[in-house]
Amino acid sequence: MSERVLSVDVGGTKTLAALVARDGRILAEREQTTRTSAGDEIARALVFGCAISGVVAEAAHSGGGGGGRGGRSEPLAIVAGVPEYVDPAGRVTSDEVLRWDTDPNRVLVDLAAGRGVAAERTRIESDVRLGAHGEGRYGAGRGLASFLYVSLGTGLSSTLVIDGTPWSGARGQAIALGEKLLESGENLESVASGTGVERRYAEATGARLRGPEIVRRSYAGDRVAAVVLESAGVALADALADATELLDPHAIVIGGGLGAADTPLMAAAGLRYRRRTERRAGAAEMLRAECGKRSALLGGAAVAWDLADGTVG
Repeated sequence: MSERVLSVDVGGTKTLAALVARDGRILAEREQTTRTSAGDEIARALVFGCAISGVVAEAAHSGGGGGGRGGRSEPLAIVAGVPEYVDPAGRVTSDEVLRWDTDPNRVLVDLAAGRGVAAERTRIESDVRLGAHGEGRYGAGRGLASFLYVSLGTGLSSTLVIDGTPWSGARGQAIALGEKLLESGENLESVASGTGVERRYAEATGARLRGPEIVRRSYAGDRVAAVVLESAGVALADALADATELLDPHAIVIGGGLGAADTPLMAAAGLRYRRRTERRAGAAEMLRAECGKRSALLGGAAVAWDLADGTVG
């Protein structure tokens, strides 16, 4: 039986789970909604449980996970990412996106035990730090001594990576780029994230559209869509230029569904960032994440392999 680990990426709207080989190959993958059709969050125990059971069943069905006790495909370690603050001890310390009905660590440990995985081979981590792990191990951050990883999607967050390790901060809260206050009094996330773009377009036009449709309209000549996206890019670039001046990373890697796509937002961000940093010879280059929507999923796998190998505590 080929060895594998299990990674779960719990998002505000959908949850991804995958069995992953050591080289980053996804052996089986599962996607499910995080919320019910009524919009209410379902029990987090069900999110973890359905994701774990579903991906293992998918592996057995596809032939990607044959073997193991009684024909079951057992992972060597399990790591879950969540869009919340997670402290250095692995405790979820916020509920800004997800309302937890029970201690998620207890849930994960119990579910892992049912698959024969010891508690010390489980971990919960902030999804942006797992995204940074994924890009550092398998993507655009490979070989970089340092980089600032930025996840731009529904929300906006970041983490500094030094020698392959994301800096968590004293309380696990060194991810809050989106909370940077702008001169308008708004924070960066409310202007530049996918949610922020959708809100601002709705306020200007009365039309409530999803981000991809706003991007499409900007290309079709919708001036409001273009202004909303370009101003979001400028705000993001100014924040990244400030971060470059403060941290001097070797590169900036931008991921997330919105950050990794070719859009007017990212075009405006690239232009503004180059103008802001042109006086600094060799300033950090902006790179697109290479793992796409799976950055955090693959980052969870990277951490899980480290747990399985005993190279992290």
